[in-house]
Amino acid sequence: MAQKAYYITPIDFGWDYLPSVEEFAERLSKADLDVKLGKQPYGEARLEQFLADFNEAKELAARAGWEGDFRGPPSVFCLPIENEIVYGFVWKQDNNGDTLVVSPQPLPWLDPLVIN
Repeated sequence: MAQKAYYITPIDFGWDYLPSVEEFAERLSKADLDVKLGKQPYGEARLEQFLADFNEAKELAARAGWEGDFRGPPSVFCLPIENEIVYGFVWKQDNNGDTLVVSPQPLPWLDPLVIN
C-alpha cells in the first residue's frame, strides 16, 4: 500500500477513540479465521498485509524523522475512499510527543503542521 508519512506537532487529545494496532490486528485475525472457516465466503485474509503495511509505515516514519520510540500504543485510523474503507497509522514519539501520521491517501490539511 502506498503511504505518506507526516511528522507533525503533538496531538494530545482523542487517542481513546482509536483502536491500537494490536486491537486492529486482533480483529483482522478473527476475520481471517472466519474466511478460512467459510463464515465469510466473500472475505479475504488481510492480517498479513496489515502487518506488512505497519512495518512499511514505521520505515516511512523513520525517514520523516521518527526516532523509533512510542509514547503509548500506535493506533489505527480509517478513511473512506472509492469502494472501500482504508486504514492508516498514527502514534506519538516518546522523546518529545511529536506525532507521526502515515496515511494511504494524502492528507493536505496536515502539511502546515509538519515540523520536520
